[in-house]
Amino acid sequence: MPADSTSLDAKGTNVGIRRPATSDCDEFVSLAQQSLEFLRPWLEPPATRERFDAYLRTRQAPSDDAFMVCELASNRIVGVINMSCIVRGLFQSAYLGYWIGAPFARKNYMTEGIGLVARYAFTEMELHRLEANIQPGNRASIALARKCGFKKEGFSPGYLKILGEWRDHERWALRSDQDQDAPCSQTK
Repeated sequence: MPADSTSLDAKGTNVGIRRPATSDCDEFVSLAQQSLEFLRPWLEPPATRERFDAYLRTRQAPSDDAFMVCELASNRIVGVINMSCIVRGLFQSAYLGYWIGAPFARKNYMTEGIGLVARYAFTEMELHRLEANIQPGNRASIALARKCGFKKEGFSPGYLKILGEWRDHERWALRSDQDQDAPCSQTK
């Protein structure tokens, strides 16, 4: 059963963001299973009940957070945005990872979702920087990062182990002090 829109941490025009809950398991796993082929070779989402439970446990640490991107019209989960390795002190930074479910791709839901998460991270969490590490061949993800105002900062060979292989990644970052005129910043 989709969550009530009153539980949202932030709301835009078409989507809202909220924290995941144990009650999301069936809907989340179903979306992940529907999206396996769509998301390969970039990642493999938690597509079983056990992997969803493990995913939820990893999001409980103070250094990690997660948001379900939910369609406002239906309250359905359409995608996921994770913040990992949240560092405080002088750095005030986090890594951002995201995926959209195959049925909801190319509807600008993730553009709006990243805008909501970035605004939340910069205002409510008082972070200064979000970094997305993207495989060079993932043109859709690079286009999304660019559209959301992220700037390419570098290249890291063999950076992350994805589906059993060490893969190269480009480093893209968005800072709280950057010009926020990117389309994903235009959420209400």
